[in-house]
Amino acid sequence: MTDDISSDLQPNYKLWLEHKGEYVFGPGAYAILSSIDREGTITKGAEALGMSYRYAWGVVKKIEKKLGLPLLETFKGGTVGGGGAVVTEYGKQLMEMFVRVKSEFDRVIEDQ
Repeated sequence: MTDDISSDLQPNYKLWLEHKGEYVFGPGAYAILSSIDREGTITKGAEALGMSYRYAWGVVKKIEKKLGLPLLETFKGGTVGGGGAVVTEYGKQLMEMFVRVKSEFDRVIEDQ
């Protein structure tokens, strides 16, 4: 009997970035930063993902604490309009690294 089990198996992976052996950044954090970058505020970014401001801000703060670097620059609103948030250069580099590695993994899986 020679059943080909490989036809029922598909490669998959879970990607995250570590710092000093500790989890720092994964798909959820990427989605949060990306949404904040797109929407311009933490509130709108979190809402677009169906999560609370508090949760999204907590994820960002945990990463910032572990890395010792700011991922967001926030500013308060004035009489003209509301505040906002901008992803810092380091935050963008982190996002780009995640996408670059994910793209390579996806390419390897597609080649299977």
